[in-house]
Amino acid sequence: MKRIVINILNIIGVIGNVLMIGTGLVFLYLEDNADFLKYLDESWSKSQNDYTLDQLSQAGMMFVLPGIIGLILGILAIYLLKSNRNQKLVGWMLIILSVVSCFISLFAAIPNIFFIIAGIIILVGNPKKI
Repeated sequence: MKRIVINILNIIGVIGNVLMIGTGLVFLYLEDNADFLKYLDESWSKSQNDYTLDQLSQAGMMFVLPGIIGLILGILAIYLLKSNRNQKLVGWMLIILSVVSCFISLFAAIPNIFFIIAGIIILVGNPKKI
């Protein structure tokens, strides 16, 4: 078995984490964008502006940090599976780091669910023969 399903799940997880990083960077960009700040000043009160900017800052970091963790995790898992390293270790790594990333941000559960499924498939499946 060439582990095509596991690689596809890992690639989907990596793409999801790249999208998370991109969304977080947009939030962080909007926090310092002059046009957006001008729009907020014209439309909302001072307290609403402060709250919005605070939420953008928090949301940006809550998307970027787990996205980077997931991106590194996915690429590392694909490399380790391709080089036929300890597959049980890779399966546990996928599951544990995905759960830890979900504790950082609940939004990380969306792309990391693919890593958890891939980790379970690795642990349950037969080891690949050389």
